[in-house]
Amino acid sequence: MNRAMKPLAYYAHSSMRQGNQIEVPIPYTIMGFDMPVFLSFEDIYEFINLQEISANCILVYMRYLEELCRINGQAEKFVFVSPSLISPVRTDTEDAGRRERADNLLSFLRDAPKERLYLVPHNRGRHWVLGVIDPWEDLVLYFDPLREKKCDDFTELMNMALTDWKITIGEGIRRRRDCKIKFSNRPCPLQEGSVECGYFILGFMRDIVLNGIDALESKQFYTSEDLDLIRGEWSGH
Repeated sequence: MNRAMKPLAYYAHSSMRQGNQIEVPIPYTIMGFDMPVFLSFEDIYEFINLQEISANCILVYMRYLEELCRINGQAEKFVFVSPSLISPVRTDTEDAGRRERADNLLSFLRDAPKERLYLVPHNRGRHWVLGVIDPWEDLVLYFDPLREKKCDDFTELMNMALTDWKITIGEGIRRRRDCKIKFSNRPCPLQEGSVECGYFILGFMRDIVLNGIDALESKQFYTSEDLDLIRGEWSGH
């Protein structure tokens, strides 16, 4: 086990197995409003043991990355959008659910300055992918650790939100069909197992923030040391 995770593992086993939770405040810049998330014993156990991870675990790391951006003077360059606001849920009807999720994303884009990037983890059904939006370039970058074709829900969601944004800012677009959003499947490290996708998405966001978009193209995979580093940062935060 990663040495940095041992105190958290000890606390989880000694104090959380009876239902106690860890409260982590998530700022409005990620959720659209201030609210906490509550990590359960299952969340901690799954993260420690490299099992499938929840949106709450991703939110905690996004909080860490946002603080890192602030320290590095990049607070205006990156925005992290909560996956719980834009990923589909089982109760969604296809159109109604997507419309609400597109409006959630639009609320983040409204005052977008040029050169700001929006990092948007998306769960396409027990598999995490990452979208990076450059709204002023009409561009959505798509990073999938399985390197599969982007899913229809993701494409439709991005089209709805970005088209409405362009209409809102008065770009001369009056009809949705006149707006052409560009999608780009980008090279990124490839996951070899079946459950690591969430950790890869954390790594993708970390690499983009620290080293830029092109940093992912030079990596074919993440090593166990890479994943340990990410989990150590997560647990220490």
